[in-house]
Amino acid sequence: MTDERGVLRRIAWRELFPWLIIFRTFRLSISPTLLLVATLAVFLSGIGWRAGAYIFLTKDERNAAVPGSPLVPGSFLLARTPRAVAKYLPAEESSAIEGYSQLAEPFYRVFRREMTLRSAAYYVFVSLWSLAIWAFAGGIITRRAVVEFGVEETPSFLESVRFAARRYLWYLLAPLYPLSGVLLLMLPVAGLGFIAWLHDFGFVLAGILWIFVILAGVIAAWLLAGLLFGWPLMWGTISAEREGDAFEAFSRSFSYVYGKPLHYLFYAVVASLFGALCWAVAHYTAEIIIEFGFWAFSWGAGAEQAARAQNLANLGQLELLFGGMDSDNQIARFGGILMALSIGLVRLIETGFVFSFFWCVASAIYLLLRQDVDDKELDEIYIPAETPSPHGPLTTPATPAPEPTPAPVPTSDVAPQSDQRLVDTVHVPPQ
Repeated sequence: MTDERGVLRRIAWRELFPWLIIFRTFRLSISPTLLLVATLAVFLSGIGWRAGAYIFLTKDERNAAVPGSPLVPGSFLLARTPRAVAKYLPAEESSAIEGYSQLAEPFYRVFRREMTLRSAAYYVFVSLWSLAIWAFAGGIITRRAVVEFGVEETPSFLESVRFAARRYLWYLLAPLYPLSGVLLLMLPVAGLGFIAWLHDFGFVLAGILWIFVILAGVIAAWLLAGLLFGWPLMWGTISAEREGDAFEAFSRSFSYVYGKPLHYLFYAVVASLFGALCWAVAHYTAEIIIEFGFWAFSWGAGAEQAARAQNLANLGQLELLFGGMDSDNQIARFGGILMALSIGLVRLIETGFVFSFFWCVASAIYLLLRQDVDDKELDEIYIPAETPSPHGPLTTPATPAPEPTPAPVPTSDVAPQSDQRLVDTVHVPPQ
């Protein structure tokens, strides 16, 4: 017999390196259903940005603050990234970083002291609007991701939608738990500021009580730091756990952030590097799709007319629906607007991929941190039992047959031969 001791037949890479599930996020994030959900959420978020600008901002503030899409230009949050962390992150755009920063940016801008009352109201509005949209869309994506990464099964789209709908309130409230604590800490300090606004004596009173302001700042720093890094994990908690409420999402996310910060940093760096590659693939795929149309168009219309069509199809031309330039032919301009709508759809799907990838990779990181901190396997995912149909079974149940009446028990010492079967079941006491 051949001695096969010590022969290595197979290496379970996923057991040795569980973080390899991060590299499965790209294939999941480009699935049509998740792309559809993310793209629709991006579209609805953009409506909120525009509507909030017309409600709260003046025309000058509107032009400065409202982006052309839900992606906020010039992220203040990324600009404040510590150098010790930024040196490990990719210099180019990454789906993981962009998705994180764009969702957190409006909340971050609320805490800037330079904000006017109008601007603060605007960013509070768009923050809550975005949270309301992504509480449902992110719930669908993270539920699909944790089930696929954990038990390696693909839930149906309707199952994910129903799950997210049942827990929508928890998805919505989870990030507001620490924010409400910060708000409560802010109110008495704001009261001191109001007294100082009324009279200079408020500065003296503030100086006397400032040690308590420092203590409140320590608690606020703990809440804000945990929220800043932990909020992407909250949706994964609600999507994966049996309880899955807002309090569990708050406690688990803070526990993982403060319990394994280096593990979290490692997973975030890997996700960011991989996200940069995925973003490049998505971006240049969209560029090829758009450029192919004008290249093929040029073979029939010529290079000059193709350049004119590209200029007319600029996304900025959509504003001409409400009037504008008169230099171009009205018919050609209308055709350019129609082309711009199609190109805008491609750009919208490209942006939707950013958020689809972000929620998928956030779900993967949550499962990894849960394994590190709580020693729970990746496949420990809550799967609700199937709900029976409210109409009952389609077939009529058969009526059970009546039980036969037992024969009378004989009174003699010896049971008759024909009733021997009763001796095995009935005890007859001796006379």
